[in-house]
Amino acid sequence: MLTYAAVFLMTLTVAFILTPIIRNAAWSWKSLIDTPSAERHVHTVPIPRVGGIAIFAAFLLGIATALVLEWVPKEAAALSFQFLLPCLAMFVLGLVDDIRRLRAGVKLGLEIVIAAWFYFAVQGIAALPNPLTGGVIELGIFGLPMTVLWLVGISNAFNLIDGVDGLSAGAALFSTLTLAYVAAANDNVPLAIFLSALAGSTAGFLKYNFNPATVFMGDCGSLFIGFTLAGLAILYAQKSVTIVTVAIPLLAFGLPIMETALSIGRRFLAGKPIFEADRRHIHHQLLARGYSQRTTTILLYGLCAFFALVSLLAYNSPNRLLGLILLTLGIVIWIAVQHLGYHEFGEIGRILQRSLNQRSIIANNIRIHHLTEALMRSESFEELYIHLAEFLKSTDFVRGELHLPLKYIWHVQEHQDFCFARRGNSMIATWTTEHTAGEKGFVGQLIVDLKFEDGRRGRLELHCALENPVLFDINLLFTKLRTVFEQVVWRLASATPEPFHLSEELSDSGSILLPKSLSS
Repeated sequence: MLTYAAVFLMTLTVAFILTPIIRNAAWSWKSLIDTPSAERHVHTVPIPRVGGIAIFAAFLLGIATALVLEWVPKEAAALSFQFLLPCLAMFVLGLVDDIRRLRAGVKLGLEIVIAAWFYFAVQGIAALPNPLTGGVIELGIFGLPMTVLWLVGISNAFNLIDGVDGLSAGAALFSTLTLAYVAAANDNVPLAIFLSALAGSTAGFLKYNFNPATVFMGDCGSLFIGFTLAGLAILYAQKSVTIVTVAIPLLAFGLPIMETALSIGRRFLAGKPIFEADRRHIHHQLLARGYSQRTTTILLYGLCAFFALVSLLAYNSPNRLLGLILLTLGIVIWIAVQHLGYHEFGEIGRILQRSLNQRSIIANNIRIHHLTEALMRSESFEELYIHLAEFLKSTDFVRGELHLPLKYIWHVQEHQDFCFARRGNSMIATWTTEHTAGEKGFVGQLIVDLKFEDGRRGRLELHCALENPVLFDINLLFTKLRTVFEQVVWRLASATPEPFHLSEELSDSGSILLPKSLSS
């Protein structure tokens, strides 16, 4: 344990000393300064963005010292060199991107190449645990894409959350210390030394990166940290493939993984490019709610600590409790996401709620089909109103209005379920619930426009109460029901002789209530 503490303190000291030196030197090169330009940027003043150099240098010095002093077992020394080379390549890629800003496609392609190199030269994901049998699933040729996805995904996940001062470095510190504890508890000396070195170098840098930050880690820092952690997680998980060994890294990287999943999910649901930058990350949502940068970072540190505790709980709990732990975690995450105000995931909730109401939706759709069949059998307007009233009574509508040309229904004098009123050359038949009209506000109305063969028009208006959701397929109203109404009304109107005194020159006498007779 003293060895791990020595490595941690040494890399912390080196990073603490190197970071301000590199920060001050970076001001001499304009290309190394991050000037706020994009809308998603939170900082308002130019800040150097190559602090990752200090993290990498301190980490490398710590590992070199451990190898020279033979703190790392000799049998693991060769693997250590093989591990460091892809990590160095990812650091260089991030540094080049900090200086020249590579195109996204080129950068992603090089990340995939480096991840594939790691798979062939160091270690890949060869198997996954089978939760059903307790055994393992050999991946075979699918191990390569799985390894690449993991390495590239985690690398960019830490890059993705690097949006407010100290967040990415702090999240990395929580993740690294969690894995370091597990490695030390399992007497995995090489892994624990690597993680101690990374934790120390990150902690030494964090002093200058916490709000108000004077230096950013840049892509050279976030990509290097993410790739190194992802690679060390593979070495840990693949040594003994169980549900717990796989779950611990996933939980330890909880915040970066959650942020990445949310970003991909909400962009996909919104129909936007998955890799398009925006200002709707978790930290942006918290800032939009009025929290300061410092408060936002501390809140998300709390979330990282929560993931770390859950990870350690999973490590120290029997396998049979892991499912309950993960289920509880999933519920907590879902509730937290709902409070962040993501409309995209709110729509998923609406869909799930609608699925729970599917039985009512089907029942109401069937009522619409029955209404259309009944309308087709109508031999008079009186029967048409009977069928329409039966439909409205069986649904959640609180008011219905049928507007038809007066020329069609001049002979309809009364109906027990409708109140009739004339407005110009139209007759309006109104149905309401037994409650007094106007007691409850309407959330709105659905209007189905009707157009008959002679060019005249009408419409069906359906009003919904605020507390009652619309549980049916609206397309049925605007397609099948509309067509049937047009056909039936025209058929009935054509079969009714027109009185000699009814003409197109009827004067507009306003809205006249005719509860018993149209003769007035």
